[in-house]
Amino acid sequence: MKSQHSDKEGNVMFGAQDWYAKAGRIPFHDDGFTPELMARIQQAADNQPAGKRIFRSGKSCTMVGLAAILLLGVLVWPFSESGAGRYMDQVSSLFSSSTTAELPPLAVASASPSAASQTFNPPIGSAEFEIGGQKYYMPLPLDRNKALAYAAETSQGIIWSPPPPMVNYMKPKYKHNTEPYSLYLTPKGHAELSAETAQRIYTFPLYAGGAQSYYELGGIYGAGDYILMTNGTYTVGEPRLRSEAKLSVINVKETADGGTPVPWDLMTLKNEFAEYKSFIAVNPQEEELLHVYYVEDGKGGYTARNKLYDIETGKVQVLEGTISTDKQVTDAAISTSFMYSNINTLKKRMILTAHYEVQGEKRSTEITLPIGSQWYYDWWNEEYGINMDPMK
Repeated sequence: MKSQHSDKEGNVMFGAQDWYAKAGRIPFHDDGFTPELMARIQQAADNQPAGKRIFRSGKSCTMVGLAAILLLGVLVWPFSESGAGRYMDQVSSLFSSSTTAELPPLAVASASPSAASQTFNPPIGSAEFEIGGQKYYMPLPLDRNKALAYAAETSQGIIWSPPPPMVNYMKPKYKHNTEPYSLYLTPKGHAELSAETAQRIYTFPLYAGGAQSYYELGGIYGAGDYILMTNGTYTVGEPRLRSEAKLSVINVKETADGGTPVPWDLMTLKNEFAEYKSFIAVNPQEEELLHVYYVEDGKGGYTARNKLYDIETGKVQVLEGTISTDKQVTDAAISTSFMYSNINTLKKRMILTAHYEVQGEKRSTEITLPIGSQWYYDWWNEEYGINMDPMK
């Protein structure tokens, strides 16, 4: 299924639907409404015992909890000052991948994976990944949120970030991390992602200008010699405030060779970038980022615009040719945790691919972040036959 992005693409209006629509308007403003909680709600509704189980439903195998996250009546962080901080990365997964106060000391990554590292035997509570056909696991304490564990492939190895410990978990507007987010480098093929066998390449500050303001990491994406990070700041309290998210870059090759990491901002994710079928696509082979976004045309539709970023230099160009997208749907297994139970889930993963042309050369790459709201309304309509009105 291929669709052309053109100025004639219009706006589709949807109708609201019972509790899912209400959930989009209220609970998603707080961090407490999570995929794990939604899975437990669905599990209780099915009157099944707690523990491990597979959710399956006729047409779609997608977990209802993750599906409901797509039904936001309003767009949230990084496109607004309040909201569910992990919205962008939780929904993009549909389309794509000890608690001591002290930080672990810097360690040098192993030159090659040991024999023991090839054994895939993750302990209970580990976050699991499959990157480049290789399985990896990140051992985590049971109180950590695995949805906040990130990993991506670069030319130098696997960059990953463990979820930091949190406090005031039962009070979403006052929940915050007590340790800063950090990035680690582990050689490719080394199955265990742990600080003891990795090189720590960067640590965010904990505080962002005050005792009630904190830095947070929203996701990481590999691009050849570089790692891209969505990141921002938030302030706890009533109301809970967030900054606009930045998409920042670190040269992993220079850092791995002993250089000092100096992140720089490639772009800011602004509110208008969330219109219609906007997206960001990172091309690791070319070390470039394609950003397609839409603006209202004043006639009830949208006009497509684009920018192509050279990640190394930050230079930007506008592509003149047609940019198209297509999609494929594959099965994907995920595992979420709640308290001391793991919930194994079979869902559909939608792979979106962008096709574009640069100086006569045709290029294609997987869409990294489908940030336009229409992607999610269309998906819900296709899966469940329910039209949603983004304005409601």
